[in-house]
Amino acid sequence: MKPIQTDFHTVRGLRLAVHRWGDPSLPNVLFHHGFLDHGHSFAAIAERLCDRWHIIAPDARGHGHSDWIGSGGYYHFADFWHDFDALLHVYAPDHVVGHSMGGMITSAVLAVRPGQVRSLALLDGMGPLESPVAAWPARLESWLDALRVPGFAGDVAERRIVRRPMATLEDAAARLQKANPRLPAAMALRLATTNTEDVVGGLVWRHDPLHRTPSARPFRTDEGMRLWAKLAMPVLSVYAEHSEWLPPDLHARHAIVPRLLAGVLPGASHNLHHEQPETIAHLLESWWNAPGQCLPDCLLPGEPRGSQVGLTAG
Repeated sequence: MKPIQTDFHTVRGLRLAVHRWGDPSLPNVLFHHGFLDHGHSFAAIAERLCDRWHIIAPDARGHGHSDWIGSGGYYHFADFWHDFDALLHVYAPDHVVGHSMGGMITSAVLAVRPGQVRSLALLDGMGPLESPVAAWPARLESWLDALRVPGFAGDVAERRIVRRPMATLEDAAARLQKANPRLPAAMALRLATTNTEDVVGGLVWRHDPLHRTPSARPFRTDEGMRLWAKLAMPVLSVYAEHSEWLPPDLHARHAIVPRLLAGVLPGASHNLHHEQPETIAHLLESWWNAPGQCLPDCLLPGEPRGSQVGLTAG
């Protein structure tokens, strides 16, 4: 393992943890994790790259070592956008990488902050499936009902108590492997170690359980398209061959981005950076060395089955 440093930055009263590998004089690359993940989950990639790149990986609010929202607050998506924008100005990265939810966060902000970075790489990161407008009333009802559950409606101390302890790190790792059968055992144990904390009776996941409630506002593809169309830098969109979160309209989403290359990572599922960190490190470094010029050699051009297949390049 390579040395790691953790900084803390306060954004609107919340302390956000930012993990860093490598010499700050090297080119900066900022990684943004996905839902219920944490910045440390990029460690196996960072350790392969930090001799040549300064790797920066924040914990989103309510995740990892970052603060939880206080009494009366909620994790609205716009808050993640503002947090990333604040860190963008602190670290001024040359390149940005976003996985899943982190892809939606980074692509939206960079769409309205032109000229901030040399390139953007999205790992299964072109937004979630769209929720039909007809489902909005039911979604709102689900959100309101979820906030009535004891613990979710409480302050930070109450929400910490409702987390159910696991007995051992091995139990936590087993849960990760059950959720993702492609996850290697060693990586599962490593992720369990960095994304849990000790409590009376065992250990618990670090994220705020309030994240488990459904968002009050569903994702709208038309809104995402308006943002993606404004991305001015070269964009690499990588999807896993067996992604569980493949938008059926992925080809249309890719087509709206002015300067995009799309590729498929064989043998991987949604958490591709957990499953194949060595391959991800190789493809990202290939991309950073010549952003927009060619598809990294470990990828298959195009999109996974389930979307309209075809390489999109602008």
